[in-house]
Amino acid sequence: MVAPGAPERAALERAGLKIASAVNRHDGQGTASVTVEFENGFLELLWPDASVPVSPEREEGARKFRQKSAWRTTGWSPVGIGIRRAPNGPDKLPFATWPIRTDWMPPGAAIEMVTPKADLLAPSIFVVPRVMAVAEGSQADAERAKAIDHPLGAHRLTALRLVEPPRDDPDDPAQLLARLGLAKVERGKEWLVEITLGGRKGQVRDLRPELPLVVRY
Repeated sequence: MVAPGAPERAALERAGLKIASAVNRHDGQGTASVTVEFENGFLELLWPDASVPVSPEREEGARKFRQKSAWRTTGWSPVGIGIRRAPNGPDKLPFATWPIRTDWMPPGAAIEMVTPKADLLAPSIFVVPRVMAVAEGSQADAERAKAIDHPLGAHRLTALRLVEPPRDDPDDPAQLLARLGLAKVERGKEWLVEITLGGRKGQVRDLRPELPLVVRY
């Protein structure tokens, strides 16, 4: 979650990452976003956008997005991490979730939230529906292939590390990522997401304070 219009995108561009040309509008949700595309996923900067309509049933969700966008003052988590099913994996998940459906999603699709509705301090952990997931290694069209051509020369997510501030609640939904072997999850002084893009060059870009993000490549 970032400030309206995502001025923080400049930090990504300085780090050698290309912002995809499209601005995504999430009708019914009241948000917009831009993405940094990789072969097997993407990094998204999401913000509340007053020009995007909010459905009556999503007004509480829109309020939460505003609070998350102002995370430096509210203390709410600015981080969301979406995971996808394995290509041949079962439809039924082996852990509890609750669905979110909004106008911008394909008919019948729902994001399955792992983070409980009432947990506002934890990161938003969710499972992407198959129809919306980035297929691993997919470069379906010329526009996406162009977006993946980053100046820093790395194109694939290979590791994820999440640092969370301490809190009293022992039921941390982010620990699911650790149990599944998808990320390292640690406690620290402040929010931080660290992504590794191959790591062959041994280079590090620290995007703080604009974004709580470190890029290794």
